[in-house]
Amino acid sequence: MKKYYVTFLLISLSLLMGAYAQDTGSCYEQYRKVFENRGADPVEDGAHDNIILTVREGDDANCYVARAVVQQGQIVEIDLYFEDGSFEKKEYEFKDKSSWSIHNGMSKTKITEKDEYINIMFVNKIKPKRKKLKKAPMPNFDLN
Repeated sequence: MKKYYVTFLLISLSLLMGAYAQDTGSCYEQYRKVFENRGADPVEDGAHDNIILTVREGDDANCYVARAVVQQGQIVEIDLYFEDGSFEKKEYEFKDKSSWSIHNGMSKTKITEKDEYINIMFVNKIKPKRKKLKKAPMPNFDLN
């Protein structure tokens, strides 16, 4: 009988742990969902600090704090930040030599010669959360 209790307990624990171990997705997926759900304001020309640069290879994604220069609605320069606050210009060799456009606060995905997928996300352009409607309380009337 003890054997059944121990087996039941182990199965229950494994099911419980599996329910709590949810995959929240990569940093790219999490940012992308925010942009899709909330939308973003237009990105003006000029230098933009504290943007997110995502680099994806297969199932791996890395997100870095960066700075981008935008001219005529196109990304023309990227600088990556170091932990000490300094930054350095980053140059990528893209397969597609077309301009790097921005839509809804996110850049078009560009593919490097090394098959890395690169996106720029202007997080300071994300629109605030939408207001939720206030629900009415259940009626509490004496109908008799």
